[in-house]
Amino acid sequence: MLHDRIVKHLGRTDRAKKRRILAGLPYEDDWLETARANARINQWVVNVRHHEYRRTQSDLLRLNRNVRSHLHEYGDDAGGIEEALYCEWPELLMAMVKMLHLEGELQATDIQNKFG
Repeated sequence: MLHDRIVKHLGRTDRAKKRRILAGLPYEDDWLETARANARINQWVVNVRHHEYRRTQSDLLRLNRNVRSHLHEYGDDAGGIEEALYCEWPELLMAMVKMLHLEGELQATDIQNKFG
């Protein structure tokens, strides 16, 4: 939902907003090294089928989206991969929310209706 708003929607409608949001996200300098150092996450990085991950904020969001969309791809039925994502990048979700809010785009995600 947040990935799609930032990367897809704003990538088509307002690239300046997209660039500002991506520039405001944490972990820019080391997220790919962190992903490779974590055995659970690394299997998603090395086994990528299409576009190899690069050290960009857009690819950090793409990795997170891909993992969450295909949780069972590597037999992770216990849910450990999601925990690994939250542990390695604990500020990512809140930074995405904050940047979308600052750019006036958060309400369009309908995030307020996603939680009880």
